[in-house]
Amino acid sequence: MEISITIKEKKIRLALQEKNQEVDFATIAEERSLAEKLLPEIDKLLARNKLAARDVKKIRVESDQGDTFTTTRIAQTVAKTWKLGRVDTISE
Repeated sequence: MEISITIKEKKIRLALQEKNQEVDFATIAEERSLAEKLLPEIDKLLARNKLAARDVKKIRVESDQGDTFTTTRIAQTVAKTWKLGRVDTISE
């Protein structure tokens, strides 16, 4: 499973994907509170699909705002942190 975070025209869309097919999605209406809402929304998306964090192998970020906007940086930080968190599961 993968999650894509798409930031387009100041709207945030989370998509849960398996083998390039969208399984489910969620949207976050208010970009100003993304730091507070992003991880809880990912948790809800996973719970709705009976998945755990360990089932997500990758988070991708796509943005039309560029790397200097705070919203994009927050999403990129979550994606990078998710990747670092996966390191300890490789040895299991």
